Amino acid sequence: MTIPSFGNFVNRALKFISSQYGGTIPEGDPPGPLSPNDETDSELVTTINGLLKDYTEAMDSVKLRLGLQTAMLISSRGNQYVHSSGLGKALMTENPTRCAQVVTRATNLIYVLSALIYPFMPSTSASILSQLNALARSVPDVLSIDLLPGHHIGTPEHLFKKIDEKMADLWRAKFAGSDPASAAPVANEMSGMSKRKAAVAKKSAQNPTKEQAGEVDGPKSAEALVLEEKIAEQGGLVRELKARTPKTKELEEETAAAIAELKKLKAERAALSK
Repeated sequence: MTIPSFGNFVNRALKFISSQYGGTIPEGDPPGPLSPNDETDSELVTTINGLLKDYTEAMDSVKLRLGLQTAMLISSRGNQYVHSSGLGKALMTENPTRCAQVVTRATNLIYVLSALIYPFMPSTSASILSQLNALARSVPDVLSIDLLPGHHIGTPEHLFKKIDEKMADLWRAKFAGSDPASAAPVANEMSGMSKRKAAVAKKSAQNPTKEQAGEVDGPKSAEALVLEEKIAEQGGLVRELKARTPKTKELEEETAAAIAELKKLKAERAALSK
């Protein structure tokens, strides 16, 4: 299955709002759930609502890989939506009402995606929220209009950086299972690591320990992989806090809390490995 670019969907919709509407969501839809009987987008609403149900069931059953794949399917459907709707200057000129509607619905779908990908790509989720200028949200049961007309978004930017193909292959093999395409955003999220860490990761992949190779406990589950990413991210936060100056009381308290959270995550990993 080929999954269209998650990043392109987010970037295209938000850049259009920024360039054509001055960064403000236009008058497109009233607040609240979108009806499955919608005159123009009934197929979109029905499909997204079904996938949201699938995502919730997958995550409740701790089927994390399936949850990630479902989130990518939702982003794929969103990308297809803006493409098939012909979002662009021509649509804005010829049918401004429909253009505003498409923009509003696409933006709110992006808002939903920020919650769906949080367990897998927390920094990417944070980037989306920053670009939307919105607070973190929970996963909804159905697609609805929560970011209302008149809301000012942040500054659109690319979600993912270009990464070295060798590292992409490494991360794709680690996260994708039988569906490499669904792992692309996860691989891109890891592209922000330093060259030193990337080199260590590459060396580890080429010369894995018995535990890394799965010779001790077998292949790592999706849950374990997600937990490891959280540990890596929290570890980076701890290092950043320790490097800050001056050493104020507030900074010491924040550092202590971050260290405690890191220890908690490591304890969860140890319990999971048993």
